[in-house]
Amino acid sequence: MIYNNFFKDTNFDFDRFKFRVVGKVVYIDAYYITEDEICPACGSPHISKNGTTTKTVKHCTYHTLLFMVKCHIQRYKCKLCNNIFYEKDTFSNPKETLSKESVFIILEKLKLSNATFESVARDLHISRQNVIDVFDRYVDYSPGKLPDILSFDEKHINKNMTDNVYLFIIVDFKSIEIYDIVHSRHKNVLERYFSKIPLEDRQKVKYITMDMWETYLDIAKRYFKNAIIAIDSFHVMRMINNAMNSVRISTMQKFNLKTENIDDNHPYYYLLKKYRYYFVSEFDDLSSKRFYNRKLKMWFDKHSLLKYLLDIDPKLEKAYYLTARYREFNKTTSHEKALEEFEILLDDFYYSNLSPFFEVFKTLSTWKEYIINSFITIPDALTKPEKKNDIPKPRRLSSGAIEGINAIIDKININGNGYSNFWRFKNRVIYVINKNVPILNTPKKKTKNNI
Repeated sequence: MIYNNFFKDTNFDFDRFKFRVVGKVVYIDAYYITEDEICPACGSPHISKNGTTTKTVKHCTYHTLLFMVKCHIQRYKCKLCNNIFYEKDTFSNPKETLSKESVFIILEKLKLSNATFESVARDLHISRQNVIDVFDRYVDYSPGKLPDILSFDEKHINKNMTDNVYLFIIVDFKSIEIYDIVHSRHKNVLERYFSKIPLEDRQKVKYITMDMWETYLDIAKRYFKNAIIAIDSFHVMRMINNAMNSVRISTMQKFNLKTENIDDNHPYYYLLKKYRYYFVSEFDDLSSKRFYNRKLKMWFDKHSLLKYLLDIDPKLEKAYYLTARYREFNKTTSHEKALEEFEILLDDFYYSNLSPFFEVFKTLSTWKEYIINSFITIPDALTKPEKKNDIPKPRRLSSGAIEGINAIIDKININGNGYSNFWRFKNRVIYVINKNVPILNTPKKKTKNNI
């Protein structure tokens, strides 16, 4: 067996190796290359051998084999100061039962969002608890300096992890990385959290993005007095789409024959149900292909179908165009023009005689200042080009990036069959999402809290 293919950066004396193979496990007696040793305490070269000690280390860097290495480590005694010490060991850390390379491979695999403690353990022929122990001991994220632009959001989570169903997520708007995760979004919890951050650091925060929740607004105003607050446009657009759907459903129910099969229902009910996405989608994003509808026995394209749908009821047409106008406004206007155009839209919502849009009017009026702030663009936070020749543009203030982060959080939680340890889950999420989470040079001691 060519040992140096399996053991890298070690000071083993391969000529003295003894091994036996049992199934997929290779048992090895390993010894180290003899070097001139000096006492680490006093620097004296006058030392004597003082017996040996052994420890068994798992080396699991290859999918097909597990190496169980019994390390024979020489013990020395200094003749000058009587200090006891051991020969150099580059294979494993003191008191570790996994090799350094195994620890590195485990942590490397756990950077993937679809990996689980179970899958990594299975790949490397070790126990799940071995993998958890490595992660808990070497990864312990602590937030650093506050970014100058923060995004607030929450994530629904299982109650096995905390006493609350929502975690509070703080994201660095520019880097699109997690600054921290708090175990609850309750106001008293957030007050305790932010009050521990020095006032000097909080005063440097320039912008905060959030959804329309009073608690977040109160926290931002109290603890970040210099920050401009912006409401994420996605949440505004979702509210308007919900108003559109309310009008559609109200109209649709007028034609409901309450049949078991939608194809047997009234044609208008059928159409408003089947093509409901037409009302809340960007028209240009809809397919331009012609298609045949068997129930109506007609050919349609997106233009003719939309006209057919909107002709069902004048309220539908009014609601659709209010929604489409806000979507266009949200997509194209500048911060300089936003207030004037927004006021016109508010008037149209108010006078629409559509109760869902009147409710939208009241909410938008309350949050007007912060919605207008969402049209501010940040020159040094650029969009990622979608195509090869796309030119990056300054990004608008929004919490849009959090949606992608939330998808990864869901994947980690689901693949892990639900975490019960909040701190482990928090560390795992941040370890996966953030690029440069430091690995501890001196691993934490194993405690009951790590298990």
